Amino acid sequence: MKSATQKSLNDAPGAKGYFRRTLAALGMAGEDRTRTSSVSYASFSWIRIVFGIVLIYDSWTSLSWQHKVASAQALGLPTSSPFLHLLVIILAFVELAVALSILSNRGVIPMSWVGIGYAAFVWIVFQHGGDFGQDGTDPGVALPYIVMFLFLIGVERLRTVPDVSNNELLTLARNGFGLLWGYDALLKFQPYFLNHFTDFLTSAQTDMQGTWTASYDQLFLVITNAMGPHLVAVLVALTEALVAASLISGRGLRIMAPIGFLLSFAIWSTAETWGGPYSLGVSAEAAQMFGTATIYMMAFFYIMTLYNPLDLLRARPRVLG
Repeated sequence: MKSATQKSLNDAPGAKGYFRRTLAALGMAGEDRTRTSSVSYASFSWIRIVFGIVLIYDSWTSLSWQHKVASAQALGLPTSSPFLHLLVIILAFVELAVALSILSNRGVIPMSWVGIGYAAFVWIVFQHGGDFGQDGTDPGVALPYIVMFLFLIGVERLRTVPDVSNNELLTLARNGFGLLWGYDALLKFQPYFLNHFTDFLTSAQTDMQGTWTASYDQLFLVITNAMGPHLVAVLVALTEALVAASLISGRGLRIMAPIGFLLSFAIWSTAETWGGPYSLGVSAEAAQMFGTATIYMMAFFYIMTLYNPLDLLRARPRVLG
């Protein structure tokens, strides 16, 4: 007899059914209920609201002059270009519409797909597919946004189908997030990163010179130099690889997700200079407002809700549904 999950996948009509069957064939039919925590749709609502606020800020800062200059440089256009101004305005309104949908909790699924299209466009056009240089450490901030939108769609499915074992989009989001961490780890194992680890910290310290965060970065520099920069770089790369393996396999997430969250925070608050540098509170980076690690931390909120670390301290109940 076929399982309820398989029956649901086979009964799904049209393109949607093909998509779900494809994910099932790839081993992504849903989460393993024997491993996940007891969750419901309401468990994730606060993450949706926080992400919506981030998108509101993104749309506002994308209209800043600093952002237009950075966008002009990314596109190879003069800042006086009417096409540039029109494109920036259209993208800002698209992101605002997505943000308002998420905050109001109306039309979240279709607008999340719009958000995926928006993030993919930004990644290809503005970030040039990651625009990797020898000092590249991640594939660009737009891809983590896509992961967040996939989590949003998956959580919306919990409204009508509360069984996480029948939610292939949550599994797709988790695996996609794991692939991002795996790719990050590969970049961290590159010779440039291993041999120039402290350069990322000193560069951030220079950007934040004259602020308390420069002293904060100095603390990390002192610790890094005491342990040995090459050793710290290797430990960072190995940790990212372990987090990636945990995300892709779905095992050990109650331990590795908090570690990944803390590592993301450390990167955001040091090498990424809290998403800055900022001028009047506005980032100058093209389509990059808070920094990649910020969105990683938000994605870990989804993971740590599905795989609550506190379950390690208590008897874990079965998942609802």
